[in-house]
Amino acid sequence: MRRLLTHWPVATFFTLIGFSLIASSGWAESQRVVSVEEQWELHVTQPDTDRSAPQTTLVISPTGDINGLHFLVTLNHATVPEYAAGGVQVQQWNGDEFIESETVHQGTVLDQSDEVIRWSQRLDLKDGHLSFQVRDGHSDTWGDFGGDELRLRVDSSLASLNQYRPGVSLTESQVNYAENRVGSLILTKLVWITEDGQVHEQSAPIPIDTSLDN
Repeated sequence: MRRLLTHWPVATFFTLIGFSLIASSGWAESQRVVSVEEQWELHVTQPDTDRSAPQTTLVISPTGDINGLHFLVTLNHATVPEYAAGGVQVQQWNGDEFIESETVHQGTVLDQSDEVIRWSQRLDLKDGHLSFQVRDGHSDTWGDFGGDELRLRVDSSLASLNQYRPGVSLTESQVNYAENRVGSLILTKLVWITEDGQVHEQSAPIPIDTSLDN
């Protein structure tokens, strides 16, 4: 069963709203957005191999909410069709309904102290199809990962990705197990491409608010 994600404190929420408005105002002046990429960085301080800890879940939506189509990325665990330790999994959801998934390195748990995992997660809209993939991933434990092995594709009636909001990713993503073993989880950069081929970037070193109470 899908794990429910909690929201951030109110003070953090207003910070994210401000960031979302900056990004969306830039898009309002541009043409149709056809690609959005989030670049992430996870710093694992001291993993626990026996418990496959820590575990992280990232969320991204093309429509500005998670009531309809959205995607999940789980690190150091898989949750569908049943729980499995280790690896990286991408999932497609429609509201609370699970659709499909792809998994790599299942069973291989994070085992390196002070490991920094970097990856990008990207939405692309083209010819009536929406694709989502994890790409350019690197981990000391898993090596390079991503690309076609972590790619999902769905027919879509969306005209653009202009409804995407980074605030959804930031408020719904979290370290959902063993937060005390994570130094930081940071969205480092947003990259979006408009239909005219112009590439736009917003550097965003915004940390996920991980507590140390576990």
